[in-house]
Amino acid sequence: MTHRIERIDELPIILAMLKKLRVQEIIDKHFSPHGNWTGLSYGQLAVLFITYVLHSLTHRLYGMEPWLNQHKTVIQKITGWKIGDKDATDDRLGILTGCLGENDEKSYEFQQDLNQHTIVAHELPTNIARYDTTSYNVTHEIGNDENGILRFGHSKNHRPDLLQFKQGLAVLDPVGFPILSETLAGNMADDPCYFPAWQRITQTLGKTDFLFIADSKAASLETRMGINNGKGYYLFPLPMTGDTPKILRELVLNPPQKPQSIELEPKAGQDDDKLRIVGTGFIIDKPMETKSADGTVYQWSEQWIVCNSNAHAYRQKKSLHENLDKAVGQLDALKPKSKDTANTLRAKADSILKKHRVQDYICLEVNETIELVKKYKGKGRPTQNTPYEMLEVRHLDLQYCLNEDAIEGYKKLAGWRIYVTNTAAEQMTLNQSAQYYRDEYLVERGFHRFKKGHIPVLPLFIRLPERIKGLMLLLTIALQILTLIEFVSRKELSKSNDSIAGLVPGNPKMKTKKPTAERLLSAFDNFHLLIEENRKNVKGVVVEGLSTLQKKILSILKLPETIFNLSFNDKINAT
Repeated sequence: MTHRIERIDELPIILAMLKKLRVQEIIDKHFSPHGNWTGLSYGQLAVLFITYVLHSLTHRLYGMEPWLNQHKTVIQKITGWKIGDKDATDDRLGILTGCLGENDEKSYEFQQDLNQHTIVAHELPTNIARYDTTSYNVTHEIGNDENGILRFGHSKNHRPDLLQFKQGLAVLDPVGFPILSETLAGNMADDPCYFPAWQRITQTLGKTDFLFIADSKAASLETRMGINNGKGYYLFPLPMTGDTPKILRELVLNPPQKPQSIELEPKAGQDDDKLRIVGTGFIIDKPMETKSADGTVYQWSEQWIVCNSNAHAYRQKKSLHENLDKAVGQLDALKPKSKDTANTLRAKADSILKKHRVQDYICLEVNETIELVKKYKGKGRPTQNTPYEMLEVRHLDLQYCLNEDAIEGYKKLAGWRIYVTNTAAEQMTLNQSAQYYRDEYLVERGFHRFKKGHIPVLPLFIRLPERIKGLMLLLTIALQILTLIEFVSRKELSKSNDSIAGLVPGNPKMKTKKPTAERLLSAFDNFHLLIEENRKNVKGVVVEGLSTLQKKILSILKLPETIFNLSFNDKINAT
């Protein structure tokens, strides 16, 4: 008789959620194996890889084979699949990721099919969609592939010295469920991405009358015109470039109407009847007109939402004062060298102002005086007849003063921003616009999980573009699992006006109505399957039983407790 133990943990939950999303079925529908592929299908292998990522918190392809061998009996009992010893090698995973990423249009069709099923099956709200991009820097060597996605470009991670690729992500409110993932070249500008992304979202949702929210790079006239002509709706902040700062200054200093308070719903734990005043603002109607590439003139009407955020204004003012203090301290410590001229000293001072971004708020002046000094020739103490020469000695004096008028003008404009939308006045109030854009963190939360969370993209060891795209597609499905767990659990708790406790280590009494997927899954980290094997049979027994907390989690996730009933007693075939 031999004994061994396999960990069960949250594997039944992850595999159950993947089954609800029909990941295996839809992948096998859109992607067929190449050559003499045997064993697990693409869909089955993808399901196991996503489970591996969420359980082990890594995407390294070479690590999946030993991981699967450690959990093979558990996974076979959950899925009912027969898994071979070499069904999850890094070579097979490389082939899978390459197939998923080799054709962008096929990838979009797969995402559309998968997301349409999920939206209908889980009744996801489709009134608001958000889109943003981020970059991932890699330490790969520079290649010669001009059509590849690993390129030098503007790094959002402040590493312009490294190659990078970009990732676009579109999500649905209220929990940030991903409905579009696209891997782009690292040198691609963000501006051209937004309108094609909006078009793909409309194909997935089957409608155009949703609110599309993005950052200021989406606010080009071409993007706004295209969405408006497509009968869609948008909400974008105007970029602080071009004429926008001048327009904003005029509107803030000479408002066409009296600004109103912006009031939002109280945060969790606050009094329900007490609204939060987060700023002020006003809305003006603005007729728009632009020409398309073929010369056609398009006209439409926008609402310009001019609003001020108290918190943002405070941060901007605080940042300005901190930067001024740093710049003044470095200017005081700046001493001219013997070889410095007025121009070189001025250049050093200007670089300090530029470094702290306070060029407009500190005025500089360098005074230079020249003194003639005798320098005697020869050695020894000079006498009346000792020859000498007159040398010019330069004295540099750096003076500075704060530009109080400019500082006061900055404070008046601190926290103000212009947002544009083509929705009607009755559909978009001042309060609604502020709340909609404050929820932009939903996209950023997905990026956070990719960069520092439970679905880490980096470090990345894959080099082929199609494999990087395929990997990012699988990681996006893993992100969907986490967001779906949060959506379902929070929805059920909201229905019953209930909360859940016991998820926070060290504080078992702490309750929450909005549990995170990571905390819910970690509550199942104590399940093990004891396996006894002899010549005649193999017997498996689940060592632990479900606790009250675990039963509640399964209940709010709408999963049966039977998914953890993995005990078995199988006879071994004598042949």
